[in-house]
Amino acid sequence: MKTQIRKIGIMLMFVAIWVFAACDTDVTHHIPAVDAPLLKATLPATGSTNLKTGNNTIKVAYDKNIYFATDDLSKLTISGGTVVSADVIGASDTLIIQVNLPQKGTLYTLTIPEGVVLGPNRMPAPAVSLQFTTMSIDGSTANSSITTEAKKVYDFLLANYEEKTISGMMANVAWNTDQAEQVYNWTGKYPAMNCFDYVHIPFSSKGGWIDYSDITPVKNWWNNNGLVLAMWHWNVPKLYTRLTNSDNTPKEMPSDWSGNVQLTDDASKALFATAQAGDIIKVSVTAVASGAQGSFKTSADGWPAIADGTEYFDISGDFTLAITEEILTKLKATGLIIGGHDYTVNSVGLYAGDNAGGIKYAFYKKDTSFDADNALKEGTWENEIFTSDLKKIAEYLKLLQEENIPVIWRPFHEAAGGWFWWGKNAESCKKMWIAMFDYFKQQQLNNLIWVWTAEPNDAEWYPGDAYVDIVGRDLYDKSTADCLTEYNSIAATYGNKIISLSECGTVGLISEQWKAGARWAWFMPWYGNKDTGTPHADEAWWKDAMEQSYVITRDQLPSMK
Repeated sequence: MKTQIRKIGIMLMFVAIWVFAACDTDVTHHIPAVDAPLLKATLPATGSTNLKTGNNTIKVAYDKNIYFATDDLSKLTISGGTVVSADVIGASDTLIIQVNLPQKGTLYTLTIPEGVVLGPNRMPAPAVSLQFTTMSIDGSTANSSITTEAKKVYDFLLANYEEKTISGMMANVAWNTDQAEQVYNWTGKYPAMNCFDYVHIPFSSKGGWIDYSDITPVKNWWNNNGLVLAMWHWNVPKLYTRLTNSDNTPKEMPSDWSGNVQLTDDASKALFATAQAGDIIKVSVTAVASGAQGSFKTSADGWPAIADGTEYFDISGDFTLAITEEILTKLKATGLIIGGHDYTVNSVGLYAGDNAGGIKYAFYKKDTSFDADNALKEGTWENEIFTSDLKKIAEYLKLLQEENIPVIWRPFHEAAGGWFWWGKNAESCKKMWIAMFDYFKQQQLNNLIWVWTAEPNDAEWYPGDAYVDIVGRDLYDKSTADCLTEYNSIAATYGNKIISLSECGTVGLISEQWKAGARWAWFMPWYGNKDTGTPHADEAWWKDAMEQSYVITRDQLPSMK
């Protein structure tokens, strides 16, 4: 019994010692020391000079996880700008800061004071000072030989960019300013810009339904102090088969009547077998002398005319043969002989014809066999069309230059969208853009301000700063939020260029877009109506635009002459 009592006593003693030790508040706990978090990297890198104006995200990464109290937001500063928000998402080493940088070409300093960012054990991070510069507009035009008037227009666009926006309207296909008149009837003000379209060049001729050599509509607009834009829905033949002579070279038709192109072999007859009544045979010619004549004959005995009126008719340029059922029968049986005198045949083509006895044209890729990859390859029919059309459009634009009218020029629009023939791929499109630019310079066509139209994720399509003055974006059926997203995206990529809403339809109100931060250099609704009958930009939309103090109308434009 005594032994048991002794054991119980010993146990109670140990319990007492344990309780005493557990209750002792003077015990020292040793926690390992942790260094303060140090700056590791920023995105964009501090010192970057290519930030866009407006809202930007700056990520500040440390060498260990950090803590930031949102109550300390006011302690973060950026010179000349605004710190919009800052946060650490979850357990992270990165502070994400949203800032607004209002001015282009400006150096901004972001300051994070000591102790605002904390590390493990609340260790204060040292102060951080970061510098960023927003992109500035190039300020110089792609063509250094630009006319005085065109330079004045560009300088005006540059001076007002992001401070004001210029109102514009798309002309309808009849080469006029009717849509601008409609805007005037609605609002009592004319849009500052009118955009003309050379879409119908294949049909333009003196005395025809449209004649681009009659620049009266453009001249009147300019003389009334309006700015002139122009674009080109470039129509090319819908379908084409090239017919050649035996050696596929130009063929001279001398004055002694001895020249001819014989398309009478089995290969030619096979091509004619695929033709249809209504198709067109077009003879492309050069070196046409005064008094030159052409003819279409069969290879039957004596080479008779293939139809009445097709033998030795006067020519002054390219000439055509409309295929009737009777002519088609002869082509399949005997082929075709092209003759005459005092000109040179460059090529002969078989085209799809329209109901009016002319050639069918198209600009949508799905509607034509025109291959953009061949546009600059000599010897191809695409190159022949490309070069001849460039010459035509240059002559029309020269008429405007002769009147000292500058043109804000927007070719090859929406290329990366892929729906136009020039949108086959980035490589061919860039080459064609540069070829046009270089050809116009060679022709001393210097009244143009060049606008390239962007599509989403199409940086590889961009011809390069040396060939572009302004970047545009075409938007349809977009909310104000969508328009702002598009604006910010383009500004982030092409912030060194003026950015415009180069074409639009059924988009958010201009007042809403401007307030949200979409500061387009100009806006230009498309003419006409949607399929529903609702205008792309109705009376209410235009009244909202023209009531804004920052929207420039035609009466507010200074003289650019």
